[in-house]
Amino acid sequence: MQLKKPQVIKILLVLLGLYVSGGAVFYHLVEDWGWLDSFYFTVITLSTVGYGDFSPQTHLGKLFTIPFIFIGVGLFVAVANAFLRQRGEKAASRRKNR
Repeated sequence: MQLKKPQVIKILLVLLGLYVSGGAVFYHLVEDWGWLDSFYFTVITLSTVGYGDFSPQTHLGKLFTIPFIFIGVGLFVAVANAFLRQRGEKAASRRKNR
């Protein structure tokens, strides 16, 4: 069974949402940050903006953040790629049907 492109995008978005939520829970528990700060740090980090106003202070937080960034950025790129590919295919289909 092959998934349709909208299904792939939905699955990737759910995975990204779970990943961001998991990161926020981790930082809330390990770094003792508030929920908003934990979520904010996670989103800013995975979007590669990195303002620098927050950074992990514990060894565990730092060790977690390294693979968290690589995997999260890859997941974010996969979501963007799937979304843009679908939009491009729709645009090409509309041009073809003119």
